[in-house]
Amino acid sequence: MKIRWNIVLSVITLALLAWFYSLHQADENLNDLIKSDDGPEYIGQNMQTTVYSPSGKKQYLALSDKVEHYASDKHTDFHRPVVYLYDIQTGQLGGQSWKISADKAKLSQENMLYLNGNVIVQSLLADSRLQRVETQRAVVNLKTQDITSDTMVTINGLNFNSTGLKLSGNLQQQIATLKEQVKTHYEINKQ
Repeated sequence: MKIRWNIVLSVITLALLAWFYSLHQADENLNDLIKSDDGPEYIGQNMQTTVYSPSGKKQYLALSDKVEHYASDKHTDFHRPVVYLYDIQTGQLGGQSWKISADKAKLSQENMLYLNGNVIVQSLLADSRLQRVETQRAVVNLKTQDITSDTMVTINGLNFNSTGLKLSGNLQQQIATLKEQVKTHYEINKQ
C-alpha cells in the first residue's frame, strides 16, 4: 500500500513541477506585446489627423501610411506623410494653401515638422508667387509656416526657377530665400 501512495504522490509532484516549469517559460509571442522603454507608445496605419488652433481654426491636416508616437520625448514619426497647411489668417474650411509630402517626417512637441527624403512643398493656390519647393531635407514650423533647409533646393514660382543651398522662408507670406550657390532663371512674358 505504501508503494502505491509513493507512486501516486510522485506522479502528482512531477505533474506540479512540470506545470510550474511551464508557467515560468518565456513566451516569445508575449514579449512582442510588451512595450520596450525606447519603443513607440502606439503605432497606427493609414492615419488622418486634423489639428486646430486655440481659436478653433484648422491649422493642418496630416495623412500618413504609418504613424509611431513616442511618449518619452513626445515626438511622432510619420512614414510617407502628406500634410495640408491651412491659411492661418482665415483658417476656413477648404482654405488649404500648401501640400507637403516626404518619405519620412518627425513631428516634435513644439509643432516642428522635420521632413526627410523627396520633400515636396506645393502651393494649392493658382495665383501664389511661390509654387513649388523641392529638396531632400527641410524643417517646417506648423504654427508660423516658416520653412528652412540646408540641402540643395529647387524653387519654382510664377515666371522663375531657382536652385541653391540653405533655404529660409515663410509659406504663408510666399517668401523663400536661397543663401548659397544660387542660380535663377526668369521667364519674361511678352504681351
